[in-house]
Amino acid sequence: MRFSATNKRQRAARTYAGLAAVGLAGGLLAGACAPGPVSRAAFVVLGVLVYLAHGSLAARLLIGPRIRRDASPFPPRRPAAPAPAPPATRPVSSLRARPWPRAVGLLLLIGAAAVPAKAQQTIFNVPSGDVLDKGKTYLETDVLWRPQDPNFAVFTERGVYGFGANIEAGVNFGGFVTPGRSVPIATPNLKWQPWHNDKLAFTTGVFGLFYLRGSKDGDPAVLGYGEASYKLPTNTRLTAGGYWASSGYAAADPQAGALIGFEQKVNDHLNIIADWISGKNGLGYFTPGVSVPLDAWTIYLGYSLRNGDSKGNAILFELGFTF
Repeated sequence: MRFSATNKRQRAARTYAGLAAVGLAGGLLAGACAPGPVSRAAFVVLGVLVYLAHGSLAARLLIGPRIRRDASPFPPRRPAAPAPAPPATRPVSSLRARPWPRAVGLLLLIGAAAVPAKAQQTIFNVPSGDVLDKGKTYLETDVLWRPQDPNFAVFTERGVYGFGANIEAGVNFGGFVTPGRSVPIATPNLKWQPWHNDKLAFTTGVFGLFYLRGSKDGDPAVLGYGEASYKLPTNTRLTAGGYWASSGYAAADPQAGALIGFEQKVNDHLNIIADWISGKNGLGYFTPGVSVPLDAWTIYLGYSLRNGDSKGNAILFELGFTF
């Protein structure tokens, strides 16, 4: 009887998740094709409302029954029982034996490293070849939802300001998780484009990672990157570069790898985009999807595939505003 009830709950959750995806996709496509800004905004808002309404029902069915006080994907850093070595010194292999590092990896994807991610302008997670004009401000909210066990959602808020001279700087606030124990973090960052023309641009930047509750959650860390982007005559832009992260940023040990990005403009209100960060760590994801520019607003919808671990996959939704 219990097994049957569980199956019914799972089927209902899948139905609501499908309706949420169809509603959002339909709203985005209708908004991209609509003739005027008012109708475009109306279709997109309607699609987002359908997505949130049905998505919340699916999340409640999938996640709600499993919420327990001990169910957090972020257990205390220092257990009361005889403790192993501190997390910063544990070998990565021992971390993978536990379920919660998958959650930490997703947190780092969109929070710590929304890093090669966003309080800068990005594709999804790889910094783009764009820099804000002087005096411009960009604000964004992100939701990353993982429907499979351990089920949870991570929320990140970010902002960036254009200082001129091809420099922008900002900060991310992330690590807010439901269900489970949040690990609030701040990620200040700086992005600089030392040279560019109409087709080619060279971009570099740095991110700092700070745990807002101090060392009980983790120690500060840093990431630096450099990349080149090139625009093709087909309204396509390709990006390639590399990154280096200190201990504790993406894994217990220092990490280095590649950054790859793809952007294809379909029309003024629809772009097909994808990016990839190499490495089996908290940054290592491939994320394909779409972006929908609507005047000052931009909507991003993608699916993040974790390198070498399908159980780390998650849906990524972002909403940005420039003024």
